[in-house]
Amino acid sequence: MNTRTLAWFVVLPVLALAPVLAGSRAREVAPAVAVPAAVASTLATGPRLVASVLLSPIYFAAGTTQIRPNDTRILDAHAAWLRANRTQRLLIEGHTDSAGDSAFSRQVGVQRAKSAKAYLVARGVPSEQITASAGDGVPTCGERTATCRAANRRATFSADARP
Repeated sequence: MNTRTLAWFVVLPVLALAPVLAGSRAREVAPAVAVPAAVASTLATGPRLVASVLLSPIYFAAGTTQIRPNDTRILDAHAAWLRANRTQRLLIEGHTDSAGDSAFSRQVGVQRAKSAKAYLVARGVPSEQITASAGDGVPTCGERTATCRAANRRATFSADARP
């Protein structure tokens, strides 16, 4: 990898995050930044690129649906971004580890997603902007270790722009 390519691996995430920190959309900032055409077309997609940078997952303790204190700042950032981007629709998917039967796990997953949604709504995000559901049942980690099970107990967030 040459130095120029490596520079874009550093510059692109910074360019994508800059609008979030400034409180605006990527498409509004991108024309003011001199970037190659290939990168500019990526930035023109706007909210999707920003969303993938901003919307980190949160994690849960085993058998609970309560938001952990360490994850509140992540959700606070999500809420601020969603309030600033009212055309975004958020899908929250609650996931579980491999313990327990599938029906119970699905129910816990839905409750985790609803807990995250309730937190965001309490921070001023309109309820109709968010959909909460159970995850797809595909673990991020397939090993049967405590670390992997902890990584699978999560809520994921994906945003999609609507006209």
